[in-house]
Amino acid sequence: MAEKTPTKKQKIVKIFAISVVILSIVMSSIALYVVSDIKEKKDGNDGGTSLTKTSTLYGTNGCENGGFSIQSGIDENRNGVLENEEVSEIKNICHGTEGPPGPMGNRGYWGYNGTNGIDGINGTDGEIGVSSFIDSFVGPYGPCSSAAIIEMGNNSSSMIVDSTIKICFENLTKGRLTDIHENSGNSFSTGCNGGSANGGLFLFATVRDGNCLLYKIEDGVVSQVSDDVNFLPGSILGFTVHKNRIWFDADDGSGTQIWSSDGKTMWRETNLTSGIQPGTEMINTGNEIVISHSSGLLLIGDSDTYLSGNYWNLTYANGILIYNSVDGMYVDGSIFNAEIHSDAVFHEGYLWFIATSDSNGPQLHRSDVSSIEKLTTQLQFNSGNVIGPSVIGQNIVFDSGGIVSYNTSSSSLQELNSTIQLAGTGSDWIIFQDKIWFPCAVASIGFELCVSDGLESWLHFDYNPGISSSNPTNFAILQDNLVMLVEQSSEGGQLAVVTENSIELLWDHNPGDFASGIHGDLWVGDELLFFIGDDSQTGLEMYGWAHGELSDEWIVIH
Repeated sequence: MAEKTPTKKQKIVKIFAISVVILSIVMSSIALYVVSDIKEKKDGNDGGTSLTKTSTLYGTNGCENGGFSIQSGIDENRNGVLENEEVSEIKNICHGTEGPPGPMGNRGYWGYNGTNGIDGINGTDGEIGVSSFIDSFVGPYGPCSSAAIIEMGNNSSSMIVDSTIKICFENLTKGRLTDIHENSGNSFSTGCNGGSANGGLFLFATVRDGNCLLYKIEDGVVSQVSDDVNFLPGSILGFTVHKNRIWFDADDGSGTQIWSSDGKTMWRETNLTSGIQPGTEMINTGNEIVISHSSGLLLIGDSDTYLSGNYWNLTYANGILIYNSVDGMYVDGSIFNAEIHSDAVFHEGYLWFIATSDSNGPQLHRSDVSSIEKLTTQLQFNSGNVIGPSVIGQNIVFDSGGIVSYNTSSSSLQELNSTIQLAGTGSDWIIFQDKIWFPCAVASIGFELCVSDGLESWLHFDYNPGISSSNPTNFAILQDNLVMLVEQSSEGGQLAVVTENSIELLWDHNPGDFASGIHGDLWVGDELLFFIGDDSQTGLEMYGWAHGELSDEWIVIH
């Protein structure tokens, strides 16, 4: 059989098949080579994890309305926390501007009232209160000759008075109380004019028959306390109240010693060999009576103490006794090379006073007990002798020609008013309502009342207009009132009260008299203000003015 010759189509198919087989062999060889090459390579490291966190946006960072930051990075230490050092990118997201408020929604429906709760249990009965009482009195009473007194309390068994209403149907007592040196003779003189009030008791020194005696006014009755000897009570040291008794120096004929009295009994408190001499000092610390005299220092208190030696210029502040000795200045047991010249005050942990510690003479010093520091260099020699250092706010105020102030915050000294001179003339001054009140000399005005708040100083009121002086003196505080004695050019000595912008007359005991305030002080008792005045008939005598209306203790109807 003859062979068939392949067609052209069959030749093409055969060539294609052969080409596919050859291509498959080639691709298999290449794949085998690649696989063998990969097996010779090492495995690669795992990739790191990407982390993000949000945090507070510190500062505005261009975000006027605030915002927050998004921080991202790779967790290099693979602890699942994006640490600060891992942060690679920070994006700040700002808050948008607050939009306008939307319209108010409709009011909701009222809820239903709840059911009433169960009544609570009654509490236990309280204790029965003490019975009250009310008592009354009609007739003469204290400074009123026609009074109605109503007393109210809450314990009828002990009759403890809680409140009292006092009504007076006449003027309260005012007028002359004594005529000890009868007729026109003077019952007071220089050196015999002291006294002290303690509650309803007033002890005073007075002249009779040439002797200086101790008298008292108690319950409106004037009577003699000392014997008929020249007792000279308070002639050197004056009078002071201590432990509900009045203390003073006096001489019963055996030398001048310290005495005390409650108005009924007198006690001789010392038996000093040399006695009390001029130059002796006495101060009241509250716990003790301290006396310096020619031979030593005596402390009279719960336990009496005596220190021999020479001591002077006693002062006391913040429980600390300060004085001079030949060894130096004693401050609570410490001795400093200095000499104190004034009273001391306590302020901001320091004692403040005028002292000499070097060639600059008397200057302002302070001490914390363990050390002493000089604060000024330019004070006048007699600084602080009239108005001693006083604390007004942050200032230490005292006299130095005029009145000066040392600011404890700025450590600066300033004169408060150059037109005010002779501040505190006559040693009269007082602290009232956080101010210092004192007589002063003002050009073309005379001696009138001045005042300082530690920052400035000024004339309070010209009571006698023009060059005439009112010479304010004998200041005393009566509750919320400052009272004093002044002179009026045509009326003489008068009792007056200081008001916000002026000075007002309280009482003129004898128009035309100029002697009030020349002797003695202005003493404040429970019922009366006492002072020495004069008239043409009886001379210098003791006067009293009932202050109950001024202090609101009495209602006066007449």
